[in-house]
Amino acid sequence: MEFKEVSYRVGGHLILNRLNLQIQRGETLVLLGRSGSGKTTALRLINRMVQPSAGDICLEGRNLKELDPIALRRRIGYVIQEFGLLPHWTVEQNVALVPKLLGWPVPKQQERVRELLDQVGLPYEDVRNRRPHELSGGQRQRVAVARALAVSPGLLLFDEPFGALDPVTRHEMQQQFLRLRDRYDVAAVFVTHDILEALAVGTKIAVLHEGTLEVVTTPGEFHQARTPTARAFLETLPRAMAPGSSA
Repeated sequence: MEFKEVSYRVGGHLILNRLNLQIQRGETLVLLGRSGSGKTTALRLINRMVQPSAGDICLEGRNLKELDPIALRRRIGYVIQEFGLLPHWTVEQNVALVPKLLGWPVPKQQERVRELLDQVGLPYEDVRNRRPHELSGGQRQRVAVARALAVSPGLLLFDEPFGALDPVTRHEMQQQFLRLRDRYDVAAVFVTHDILEALAVGTKIAVLHEGTLEVVTTPGEFHQARTPTARAFLETLPRAMAPGSSA
């Protein structure tokens, strides 16, 4: 996927300003920034929930403007903080949503649901007939991740997906995400305002400030970043992790 000089305006207000970004299969591009920096807007441009005011976004070499929005969204896995599960549907129905829309035979749907629930650490027979309110927050997020992977998408979008979880469950979900990304060889765009999460899950970190891309770096090189927003995030790190710490 590639952003080419992408801008987005609402009225006279410039939300995103000439973004240039690239991501390949197997990579995770983290969009890191403070609230209002344009992270989620950039994510929503990818699945055409909003349209760029200028520039182009290409997926596997094709301009998104050429693609049907509904068909595009069915090719992209999307996970949000509030889980986005249909409350009156069972776990199995939620995970099988897109395969059902695509007309998969029921046995194939069930086989895929069983496989994915196993991959995210949920026993199929125990949870398949439960509804979201019967699950813990961590379990609901695992179901949401399974649903995002249901049709083997080449691209996953994560909008602060683990922000509502307790620290232990959040860490477990980050590690689960890394295993699934590597297993299925997918590209992912991951929105967060948590520097520790960005360093944990990203292969690239793009720092946004008021809609402008400040820097793109790797987690290993992030400590050398000298832009104002990157430095501000580095200052929030625990002392033992800060650059130059002897702890």
